[in-house]
Formats: sequence, C-alpha cells, structure tokens
Amino acid sequence: MSAPNTRAISIASLLTTALTPSTEEGDSALVHVEDTGAVIRVWTHVPTGFNEATRLHVLDFLMSHADRFGHEARRSGSSVLWAEIDQAPMSHPAASKPEEAP
Repeated sequence: MSAPNTRAISIASLLTTALTPSTEEGDSALVHVEDTGAVIRVWTHVPTGFNEATRLHVLDFLMSHADRFGHEARRSGSSVLWAEIDQAPMSHPAASKPEEAP
C-alpha cells in the first residue's frame, strides 16, 4: 500500500476533479486535508445533484485508497464526504504480546 501522504494526495485530487464543489458554506469549495499526526483526514462538501455514476466512482476509489470513509448528510440539506488514512499501520493485538519464557 502507498505511503499515507501519497494516498491523501490521490484522494484530494480525485475529490477535486470528480466533484463540482458547492459554495453554500463560504470556503466549502475546497477539499480540506487535515493531518492530526495519527490520521490524515480529507473532506469536502458535496454539491447538490451529486450524480450516481460519480458517486459510485468516488466510493470505489475510496474503498481501495482510504482506511475509513463516509458521507454525512446534515439537517440543513448539505452533506460532507470524508476519508481517513492512518499514519502508522495498526498492529494486531496478538502481534504485540510478549513472548512467553520456555
């Protein structure tokens, strides 16, 4: 799998080109990228009339590039599409157990 920054740039690029950004909420025309240290979160407002073919293309891309993603609908009628990429691989709990002495 690609490095987290590379994956975040790919997702931001896709969202920028696949969606015609909404301008209902000031700076909502932007694709936002936030690095918390633990995860990189990429998000944007979804325009009204987001067509089904584009939605399926975006979801297919996110399934192979993001660790988590979602589409949040708000009471106001606007919605936000987001994706998160973990900065470090998550370890399996069994892998972190100390070895038992013989």
